[in-house]
Amino acid sequence: MSNKDEVRKLVERISLKDNERAFRDFFDLYYTRLIRLAHYYVESQHASEEIVSAVFIGVWNNRKKLMAIPRLEAYLFSSVKYKCLNYLRDNKKNEFYSLDAYHEALRPEFKDPASDLLSKELREKVLQIINNLPPRCKLIFELVKDDGLKYREVAELLDISIKAVEAQVSKAMLTLRKEIYPYLSDDDFKRYLNRRDKGLWAWLFLSF
Repeated sequence: MSNKDEVRKLVERISLKDNERAFRDFFDLYYTRLIRLAHYYVESQHASEEIVSAVFIGVWNNRKKLMAIPRLEAYLFSSVKYKCLNYLRDNKKNEFYSLDAYHEALRPEFKDPASDLLSKELREKVLQIINNLPPRCKLIFELVKDDGLKYREVAELLDISIKAVEAQVSKAMLTLRKEIYPYLSDDDFKRYLNRRDKGLWAWLFLSF
């Protein structure tokens, strides 16, 4: 089952059946990702947790409307952003914090069939490379590649230009390409290069 199918089924169970177990699974699926964005704005783990929890409370209270939201992921991230802005306003913090101040290492999730072909060593290497990217680059790359947001949506969330998003994603992929080549045999490289899906290896080898 793809990630989109999983989310759709969870939303159906939450919205139509008031299923609390489905809501818990939905919460677990997005919680860490939303915390990551909240921390960018407020730089407080406690405040980030409160903000994200408030967003999920709103999701549950308005669960009957969930199926009418076309891009639920973007809705969640936008909700977190504006609650963060309200928090900063209410606490009289009038400036945004730099992404370079964000140092929390959060493990990205790659739920892609291509990952099953990778050796454990190579999977760990890819994750290590991503976690070692500069904080600004890492967050933008994960929002695009892990969370599936469009460049425009990431630009709006972080109050930067679309060109800046493109530049950071390109930087991340170029770093990944350079670092993983030594771990691929010639046959592996050719096999991954010939993939035409939108999985991790398509991002690395076919995106430019």
